[in-house]
Amino acid sequence: MPLPSYDCVLCGVLHLETRDHLFFHCAFAKTCWAYLCGSFTPVANVHLNVESLKRKLKVPFFMEIIIMGAWSIWKVRNDFIFNQRTPNLYRCRQLFKEEMNLVFHRAKRKQYSNMAAWLARFR
Repeated sequence: MPLPSYDCVLCGVLHLETRDHLFFHCAFAKTCWAYLCGSFTPVANVHLNVESLKRKLKVPFFMEIIIMGAWSIWKVRNDFIFNQRTPNLYRCRQLFKEEMNLVFHRAKRKQYSNMAAWLARFR
């Protein structure tokens, strides 16, 4: 699809917006992941990043965290493109918490207490 630009709108530099850049290497994405998993440092590609996050998060619901983290970054990006809403970490955090609370309500009782404790860190 032809667009006026294929550069990342979140990091403010002329960098091609690829999947790996947008979700892991963009300065904005790095800030978001630092909020969720402070010790995470992005590596070469998305598959290695998912593995790295899995090891660092050390929770059985790591995939839900990764998906909701990426979803929150995507929504902030789209808010900027389509609604001219300035990207900021506060908005990304707010979206993440809202989405994770919805996941929390659907969680299996076995994971309920672990997820509740993990989410409590972000209130």
